[in-house]
Amino acid sequence: MAQAGVGPRVVVIVVFDDVTMLDVAGAAEVFVEANRFGADYRVRFASVDGRDVATSIGARLGVTDRIAAIDSADTVMVAGSDLLPRRAIDPQLVDAVRSVASRTRRLASICTGSFILAQAGMLSGRRATTHWHDAPLLARAFPDVTVEPDAIFIRDGDVFTSAGVSAGIDLALALVEMDYGSELVREVARWLVVYLKRAGGQSQFSVLVEAHPFTSRGVV
Repeated sequence: MAQAGVGPRVVVIVVFDDVTMLDVAGAAEVFVEANRFGADYRVRFASVDGRDVATSIGARLGVTDRIAAIDSADTVMVAGSDLLPRRAIDPQLVDAVRSVASRTRRLASICTGSFILAQAGMLSGRRATTHWHDAPLLARAFPDVTVEPDAIFIRDGDVFTSAGVSAGIDLALALVEMDYGSELVREVARWLVVYLKRAGGQSQFSVLVEAHPFTSRGVV
């Protein structure tokens, strides 16, 4: 991994067709809003060919870079997709992620983006997490990865993995805290109206949803 440089912290989010929109938007919004409180992030969106991509909700996402054209980045985050665990991953995407990993200070995945990191060999011998639904499949497909299905996010050295979808927000907040401290990230969490640190793992939240179905109580 590359060392941290001087100047704005460039965050590159790797995207592709059918990428989960919230994986991308949730993490990106954390970094952008952090700038409101004194951080200095530059968020970029990169695909294999530099072309815009179609997201999971049908909206197109503007891409700023080809992955291979990224000379250096403070953070590279690989987003996920519902389709990733059950279809062949584009080998060009895997190669591009493997290559850019050497030009970033820290590497991360959101949700099933962990399958791309694992395919690229970036999780070999490491602890990792992913969406709770796909954790058993990740463990079977990549036995050299220690999968921890209940974690919201995991750091193993300079590689980070998050649980499903909205957990990318939790991971992004943690990265901001590492860069700029607890006071700034607290302001970001307040602005976004999200937990700064969740009280439990992802299995706890899935059980809570099942045990407490939606009612109109408290909705105005």
